[in-house]
Amino acid sequence: MGDEWNIDLKIPDIGTMITLLSTAICSVILSAAEIAYTMMWITAAYERNGKDFFIDLLTAETLTWTAEYIVVAGSLLLLSSMVFLLSTAYALYELNGLSQDEEKKIHRKILFGLFAVGLVLLFMALISAIILRYL
Repeated sequence: MGDEWNIDLKIPDIGTMITLLSTAICSVILSAAEIAYTMMWITAAYERNGKDFFIDLLTAETLTWTAEYIVVAGSLLLLSSMVFLLSTAYALYELNGLSQDEEKKIHRKILFGLFAVGLVLLFMALISAIILRYL
């Protein structure tokens, strides 16, 4: 008799959906910016050093400052970009699962762990770029 006034709306957790969507959007923006920035570095180095720059980049035994800069910082940026894209895919997967089943358990620690790893790699890339530039 006490349950006659209960209403079951079957609405998913709106806060979790907003969190997952905003994490996915931030990850995509960061990843696209990192890829564009790395390609801009490589293009600028190619324009400045000529067409033999890529051959020197792949086969040089003693790397110049520009080559070290692109290899180290560019590799870290692209790795960070991959981690951000992975966190985007996982956030969208969890968001789809939440929209299908309101009672689905969301693994936020995995998502935020991936996002944090991407941020740490981005920080390491920026620090390595500063160290290579000024030391």
